[in-house]
Parts: sequence; structure tokens; C-alpha cells
Amino acid sequence: MKSGICNALLRYLTVCTSSFLLMFCYSSSASSSEAPKEQTKPNILLIVADDMGYSDLGIFGGEINTPNIDALAQDGGVQLTNFHSAPTCSPTRSMLMSGTYNHVAGLGAMAEWLADNQRGKPGYEGYLNERVAPLPSLMKDAGYATFMAGKWHLGMKKDQLPNARGFDESFAMLPGAGNHYSDKGIFPFLPKTPYTENDKPVKLPKDFYSTTFYTDKVISYIDSVQKKGGKPFFGYVAYTAPHWPLQVDEKYSDKYKGKYDVGYDAIQAKRIEKMRKLGLINDDTTIAEGNRCYLDWATLSDEEKKRQARLMEIYAGMVDALDENIGRLIQHLKDTGQFDNTLIVFLSDNGADARPENGLGGENKFLEENYDNRFENLGSGDSFVSYGGAWARVSNTPLSLHKGMTTEGAIRVPAIMHLPKGMRVTGIKDEFVSVMDLLPTFLDLAGGELPNKTYKNHDVVEVKGESVLPYLLQNKTDIHKDDPYGFSVHRRQGLQFNDWKIVRIPAPYSDGNWHLYNLAEDMGETHDLAATKPKVLADMISKWDAFAKETGVIISQEDAKVPNECPAIQ
Repeated sequence: MKSGICNALLRYLTVCTSSFLLMFCYSSSASSSEAPKEQTKPNILLIVADDMGYSDLGIFGGEINTPNIDALAQDGGVQLTNFHSAPTCSPTRSMLMSGTYNHVAGLGAMAEWLADNQRGKPGYEGYLNERVAPLPSLMKDAGYATFMAGKWHLGMKKDQLPNARGFDESFAMLPGAGNHYSDKGIFPFLPKTPYTENDKPVKLPKDFYSTTFYTDKVISYIDSVQKKGGKPFFGYVAYTAPHWPLQVDEKYSDKYKGKYDVGYDAIQAKRIEKMRKLGLINDDTTIAEGNRCYLDWATLSDEEKKRQARLMEIYAGMVDALDENIGRLIQHLKDTGQFDNTLIVFLSDNGADARPENGLGGENKFLEENYDNRFENLGSGDSFVSYGGAWARVSNTPLSLHKGMTTEGAIRVPAIMHLPKGMRVTGIKDEFVSVMDLLPTFLDLAGGELPNKTYKNHDVVEVKGESVLPYLLQNKTDIHKDDPYGFSVHRRQGLQFNDWKIVRIPAPYSDGNWHLYNLAEDMGETHDLAATKPKVLADMISKWDAFAKETGVIISQEDAKVPNECPAIQ
């Protein structure tokens, strides 16, 4: 195993100039048969935020205070500005854990929104299926201790839970969302949110707050691994912030009192200006337009503006608290001498969510009966609100639409990689990268092996992602040249091929036809080229058809199984 990482490091010697690494690699090559007495492989810490928008972080243009996450990019890290996820939560997580498409890994649609024509079909099982070799299991094979804390969302039955899929230690919220202060139900069909510890049901402590608790758990897991000695760790921190319900202590939300009273457009304009100064966009970058499903600040009453501003204050407070806790994690790694030997990856699982404040469809009655959403109670553990499409548009600046769509506002997410000392590169990297690339990247760094047709006595699909180490360390910019990247969820489809992208979204957000964009010239997806580039459009549709056939995409035939985030038609 020790020689495995040496082979990975030696591939990148043109930039990996640390004398320590060179001495380590050469010495271990001569004695690879001897078991190491202390850890030498790098730790890997994967941090995932939930429903955070592209421009929410300070380093990505936001006004929210995020110094700890920003420092990962500013102090020896890489800011990935063209990093792509799936349109929604569990599909992204299935891609993270498998290195392949969600339509293959079992989450072709979120389990909560499966249509009858999808149910029971391969790739639509509603959990991380057996056709893939799960990341934590592969990391264990590479000699790593594995642990996770936070949102699982990849299966609810015992053989689908985190430890069954390769984690040594886990504390998991099983479904896609939960109250941040308790296990009080947030869905009519789930009166209590289920949690497990090492795959066994567990009760939450009275002082539970999701972001703080998950951080404490991960710190305890890190300490346990270090106490045992010898093994590096793969840790997965799947935070549930800033996913609705918007809940956080007032000491965080009150930091932002009055900041959002100026409204949606004014905050977006400030973000655009800051993004230009940071070099993330330029004067020619297109900015996505609004949508009839988003509120217009000018049409709101004073009371409505007051409430809308408060919702964004709470959202910002949740991001602020998240950053503070990530800072605790980073400081703990430094205090225990592990920071320089740890790859830290931060990303959001998808773009910001446009869910209306009062819920989707019939949920509003359940919320009215079980939660207190008076203005003075907003943000507490017995309130339940979200901030809606207009603020989601601001969070996703300059990208189009929001979570659940196949536009960039759903699938292009903030991401940062902070490599171990001796391999560090800095700056902004704007080549296409996706969540599927993380599994092969981690195994590349760990000296592990990708599954080859079979894994643990059953057939598995191939990993579609690529290690990004050649890109980061050698500036090899063609790792995804001519690779199609397709996405489909809830009757919304899309495909990207180099700079070209097609998107098909039904009403009310679009017209159900294919639209064509050149992302190199139109980051905001504002200029539909379908009519002026018919040959390109036809070629892209052909590529989509081939992709859909290869990955087993099944498009829902039920309008009722398409979530409606548009309050204008509810």
C-alpha cells in the first residue's frame, strides 16, 4: 500500500518537489514489503454543504462571512469554478460514492419523487445499489479508516446504511432533510426523522444542533483513528446546512440584520461586482435573467420585504455557523499535526433551492399545524421556512435557475481542494470537473485501485470519473475533452459536451423544448442558439440519446411526480 502512493506521487514529480516526499517515496520503494509503523499516506477529508449557492461564499463573491472556507482556497488551495454536481441531493451523493452517473448508481430520481414507470427499474432503486463499488469500501481496501457524520440520503434499510457500505464509524441522518435542532418531523409522511449510529437507531441529545453536532462527531472520529495509530483516515462530513428549514441561533443570523433590506437585485449587483474583482467573471460574462416564478422586490409590501430580508439573514447565519464549524475542524487538524498531511475537499451538493417559504404543494397545511412561523419566531427549532426562488437566484449568481433544474444554477457548485503539503497548487482552475472525479482522485492519492468489472464477488459498472491530479499538478487540461456529461431528474434533462450544452425543462420554467448554449461565451445561459445552430443542436440531441440509452435514463411520465417550486401556479 505504501508503494502505491509513491507511484501516484512519482507520476507528478514535475511539480511535487518536496524533498520529504521524494525521500519518502524512494526509501519506501526499497522496503515496500515492510509494514509501516506510522501513518504516511495522506488523510482525506470530504466536506459537503447542502444546497449552498454558487456565490454564497466570500471567496466566490458573497457578502456572508466565511473566512475559514475562504482560507482553504487562499492559503495553498485551488478554487474550482467549473465544478459540476447532479441537479439534486441524493443523485449527487450517489455519484460521489460511486464515481459514475446517478442513473446507474441507483438514484436516477430522488426516492421521494420516483414515478411508477421508474420504480423498480435498474438505476432507479432509490438507494446506492449493488452495481457500484462504494467509495468508503474502496478506501478501506486502500488501508484507510473510514467515518462519516451527517446526511446519508442513499437508502433507509439496514443493508443500505453507511456502515454496510464501507464506513467503520458513522452518525447519519437517513432522509434528505431534517429539523436542525431535533428529530421532529418535517414531512407529513415521516413524523420523526430517523438517525443511526453505526447503522443502529439512535436518539439525539437535547442540545443537538446539526452543524455543531456533526463537527463534534467528526473530531471524535479523527481522535479515535489517531489514538489507534497507523492508519490514515477518509472522513466524510455531510452537513445539512444551509438546507431548509432555515434554523440557526440568533447570534449568527443577527450579524446580518439590515444587510438584505436593499432587496434581491441590489445584493446580486454587489456580488457581481465582487466576482469581477476576484477574477471569477469579467465584463462580458452573461448574467442569468429572472423568472416569473421568482418574487419581484418592487412588488412586495413593506411587511413582505421585512420578512424576505429576515429569511436571507437566517440563511446567511446558517452559512456563517457552517464556516465557523469547518474552522473548528481545520484547527483541530492543525492542533493534532495532521493538517499538512490531509487533502481537504469542500463542495456543495447542488445549487441553492427555490422551494417556496410555505412548502411544496400540500405541505403547507402540515407546516401550519406543526410549526410556528410568526416573524418573531423565524429561525428557531419550531419554525420551518425556506427563502424561495428570488434569494436562490441571488445565491446562484450569475447562473441560471436553481436546484432541481438542469441549468448551471443547479449543477455548477462552489468547490475547493486543499492538497497536502508538498503537492499544493494555488489559484483558480476553470476546467470542467465533476463529482464523479472525486472517487478516482481519492484512490489515486491513496494508492488504491479502481474496481475492475467485479467487486466482492459481484459485477460492478466501471467508474466514469477521472483523477484530477494530472490537471491540478501538471495542468493537464484535457482530462474531460470530448466526454459527454449528462444529467436528468424529474423530467428535466441536459447534456454538456466541451463548451456546448443542451437543456430541456418543462413549464413553468421553460417550454419543454431543447435549448442550446455555448457556455464558453454564455455562462448565464441567456442566448439560446437552437434556431441559429441547427446542426450543432441535432448533434447534441444525438449525443443525449446515446447517453440516455447507455446510462438507462427513464423519464418520468407523471406530472404529479415533478416537484413544483413555483408559487405563481400553486
